[in-house]
Amino acid sequence: MKSKSKLILILIITCAGFISSCKTKQDASSLISVQITAQDSGKTITLSLRQTLKMTLRNPGDGGYIFDPLQYDSSLLRLVSHIHTPPTTNAIGNFGTDTWTFSALKAGSTALKVTATRGTDKNSTIVMFAGTVAVN
Repeated sequence: MKSKSKLILILIITCAGFISSCKTKQDASSLISVQITAQDSGKTITLSLRQTLKMTLRNPGDGGYIFDPLQYDSSLLRLVSHIHTPPTTNAIGNFGTDTWTFSALKAGSTALKVTATRGTDKNSTIVMFAGTVAVN
C-alpha cells in the first residue's frame, strides 16, 4: 500500500513539474521581441503584455531630414531605447539606421507613426512608418 501511495505521489509531482515547465516555455516564447521595418507600415502589429517591439528604419539624413518625436499612446507602449547605428559602408546617401525598442504596458491599441522633417520646414514632413500596435 505504501509503495502505491509513493508511486501516485511521484506521478503527481512529475506531472506538476511537466505542466509548470510547459507554461514557462510558453511564457518565454510569447515574450520574444517582435521586429518590424518600413515594410510593415500600414499593418497591425500584435504584441502580448510585456512583449517588446523593435522598429528599425533607415535614417533619412541624406535629404537633410531628422526624425520628429514619435507619435503613439505612451500609456500602452513605453519607449525603452532609441539607438542610431552608423552605416557599415561608405555608400553615398547611407546614414545608417535607427532602432526604437518599446515595451507593451497594457492591453489596447494605438497608432504608431514616425515622421521626419527637413529643418524647420513643416511642409517637408515625410512619413517613415505608420501602423497600428495592438496589445493583448
